[in-house]
Amino acid sequence: MRWEVVARTLVAIYVSLSGLSQSAPRALAQDGTEPDAAAQPEVSVGAAPLSFTDQIIVKYRENAQPEAAAFAAEGDRLQALSAAAGVSLSYFREMSGEAHVLRLPQALPESEVAVIAKRLAALPEVEYAEADRRNYPLLVPDDPRYSEQWHYVSPITNSYGANLPGAWDIITGSVNLRVAVLDSGILFDHPDLLNRTVAGYDFVSDSIVANDGDGRDANAADPGDWVSNSDKTNHPGLFGTCPVEDSTWHGTHVAGTIGAATNNSAGVAGINWVSPILPVRVLGKCFGYTSDIADGIRWAAGLAVTGVPANPTPARVINLSLGGSGACDATYQSAIDAVVAAGSVVVVAAGNSGSDASGFRPANCNNVITVAATNRDGNRASYSNFGSTVEISAPGGQGGTGSANAVLSTLNQGTTTPVPNNAFYEFYNGTSMAAPHVAGVISLMLSVNPSLTPAQVLSLIQATATAFPSGSTCNTSICGSGILNAAAAVQAAQNAPILQRVYLPLINRDAGGGGGGSLVPNGDFEQGATIWIQSSSNGRQQIRNSFAPNSVTPYSGAWGAWLGGALNEQGYLQQTVTVPAGAPYLYFYNWIGSADLLGFDFGYVMINGTPVSTVDLYSGANTGGWVKRVTNLSAYAGQTVTLRIAIATDDSLNSNWFIDDVGFQSTP
Repeated sequence: MRWEVVARTLVAIYVSLSGLSQSAPRALAQDGTEPDAAAQPEVSVGAAPLSFTDQIIVKYRENAQPEAAAFAAEGDRLQALSAAAGVSLSYFREMSGEAHVLRLPQALPESEVAVIAKRLAALPEVEYAEADRRNYPLLVPDDPRYSEQWHYVSPITNSYGANLPGAWDIITGSVNLRVAVLDSGILFDHPDLLNRTVAGYDFVSDSIVANDGDGRDANAADPGDWVSNSDKTNHPGLFGTCPVEDSTWHGTHVAGTIGAATNNSAGVAGINWVSPILPVRVLGKCFGYTSDIADGIRWAAGLAVTGVPANPTPARVINLSLGGSGACDATYQSAIDAVVAAGSVVVVAAGNSGSDASGFRPANCNNVITVAATNRDGNRASYSNFGSTVEISAPGGQGGTGSANAVLSTLNQGTTTPVPNNAFYEFYNGTSMAAPHVAGVISLMLSVNPSLTPAQVLSLIQATATAFPSGSTCNTSICGSGILNAAAAVQAAQNAPILQRVYLPLINRDAGGGGGGSLVPNGDFEQGATIWIQSSSNGRQQIRNSFAPNSVTPYSGAWGAWLGGALNEQGYLQQTVTVPAGAPYLYFYNWIGSADLLGFDFGYVMINGTPVSTVDLYSGANTGGWVKRVTNLSAYAGQTVTLRIAIATDDSLNSNWFIDDVGFQSTP
C-alpha cells in the first residue's frame, strides 16, 4: 500500500481524510472499465529514465570547502542552503572527492531535484550541485534457462558473450520493426514463439523438397527436414548426396535466439523481446535453391515477387543462416543489392567449413554483414569460416549438440514431424547460431534509431565490438572487427543522429488562438508510429487508432497517443525536431484522466533529455476533454533537438494522458 511504501505524512493525512481503504482499487478507465494494460507491445525499456531521489550532492569551491563535522554542525550554513533551495535540507555525509551529500525531506522526481540542485549551484561558494540519482541493476530476464545462455552475458565475465543486459537496459525492441528469418520455417506452436511472428511465406517451390505436400504457399511452418534412406533411393537426383539425418528444426533455433518470448518466466530469453519475427521458408529437406532464397530475400524486404502476394510487413533485418560453396551468384547479389537499397540490413553466417569465407556464398556477397563464430573463451570456433570477408564475430558456441558451451535456444523433440506444443530447448553450435545474435542486436539498434542506414549499422557494430582477448585464435584480419557488443552498439545507435523524413505539406490545423501553427512531422499521428519512437516499460502500444475501453476519441483524425494506462509505467514518445526560429512555442492537445493523488504520477515535456515542463497527473487535474497545452521553447529556437513527451506512474491508482496534434506556433 502506498503509505506503507512511501512515507509521506501529507498524503497519509489526505488518504485518511478521503476515507480510502488500505486496499485501494485499481484505477478505472474513463468509462469505469478496467484500463487497457495488455495492449500490443510497442517499445520496452529497462531501467526508466524518470525516477525519484531524496538526496543532493554538493561540492564547495576550494576556498569555501567546510569540514564534514563543521558542515553538519553549522546550522547557519544549512539554513542558507535550504533558503536557496526552497526546501529544508539536512546533512547526511561526506563523500569522496570533497563533496557532501544532503538529504531532502522526501523523495521527489529527479526533474524536480535537478531544479533544486540548480538553485544551489548558483551560489558563488558552490562548485557544483546535482541530484544524487538512483541507479538500478541492468535489466535481466526472468526466463529460468537464461542462466544457461552464456552467449548473452557481458564479455567482462568468464564468457565472451554479446553483452545483452546493457542493451536491454536501453531498449528491448519495437513493434514497428520486423526481423526476417529465411530458413527451414518456424514451429509457431512452440511456447516460446507463440505470438512472436507475423504472417510469412513458404518459398520452397519443389514439392518434394518442401516436404509439406505442395510447393509455394502462405504457410511458413517447418514440417520437418529429415532425410531417410528411402528419400535417397526414391529421389537420388535430389537427395543422393545428402546425409541421412533427423529433422533439425534449424529455423526454430535461429528464431529463438532472435526473438523468443522473454521475461515470461518460461524457457529461454531472446535478444529482441518485442519486434515480431517474419518467417520466410526457403530451405526444405537437405537444401534450398538459390532461386527460392533470392525471391525470399526480396519478399522479406517488401519488394515484389511474381506470383506471390505482397508482403504487408516488410523486415528491416534479414537473417540468412545458410549457404554453400562457390562465388556469389549474380542472382544473390542482385537480390541483396535491391533490399539494401530499400533500407534492409542483410546478416549472413560465414559458414562452418573452417575455411576462408571468400569461397562461400552468400557470405562472400557484397552489401552483407558476414558473421564468424566465437566460442566461450573468445577464440574462433574451430568450425567457423574466417578471412577478410568477415565483418564481425559473435558467439556461436562449440562442443556439439547438447554441450553447455554451445548456444541454447528453442527446438523440438520430433525426429521427423514436429511434436505439437513442444516446450523443448537445445544447445546447437555454428555460424548459423552466431548470425542471429548480430541480426537480433541490429534489430535493437534500429528500434532505438530507425533512421540508421545499412552502412551506418555496419559501421556502428564494428566500431563498438569487443576486442578479441589476448592470445585469441581470432584477430581483426580473419574474424572481423571484434566480438559483437550489444550494449555498446545500441548505445551508439541511440546517440547517432536521427534523420528526419519530411512530410509535405505540413498541416496547419490549429490556426486560431496562439498565432497559428504547423504540426511537427506526423504530429497528428495519422501515419501511425512513423517518425515517432515509442517507449513503454509495460510494452504498451501508445500510438493507436482506438483508446478503448476509454470513452475518448482522438482530438482530430483517427489516430492519437495514449501514455500511461498501466501501473509502474515509464514511457515516452520521441522524435528529433527543429524548433522554428519564428514559432518556438510547442503545443499539443491533451486529455488527462487520472484516479491518482497529488504528487505521484507525472507527465513531462523534455528537450534533449531535460524536463522543460512538468504536469502533475492527479484526479484534480482531470480535463474532462481535450485541452491545449503550450510550452515555451524560445531557448531552443532555431536548434535541432530531441523532443520527448514522457510519463512516469507509480504502483497504484492509474493515470491516463492522451496526446494529439503536436506542433509549433509563433505566440503563447
